[in-house]
Amino acid sequence: MASSPGPRLTRQQHDEHRLDVVQRTIVSTLVGVVFGSFAAVLALYLAISGDKDLAHGDVVGLWVMSGVLGLATAAGILLINRRRPYHPLVLLGLLPMIVSGFWILR
Repeated sequence: MASSPGPRLTRQQHDEHRLDVVQRTIVSTLVGVVFGSFAAVLALYLAISGDKDLAHGDVVGLWVMSGVLGLATAAGILLINRRRPYHPLVLLGLLPMIVSGFWILR
């Protein structure tokens, strides 16, 4: 006895699924570029000229905020793509903070 395959999607359901994937991809990219660039530019600014313009304590505080913003961005992207916000990929949001940490904590 052959097992019957699962229910097949109609053409309209298939098109709706593809549209949903495209929409989630576009929104994820938009969130990543806009909010990810905030975190990256803040970390870059702090690494290059943060100590010249601000006190060291202020630089460290803003540096931590760049990490929080990066984590929130990564979690938002995961939520948009229907994944758990505590997935290990959320740690990619800490990348700007980690990269700039060498120059900030010296």
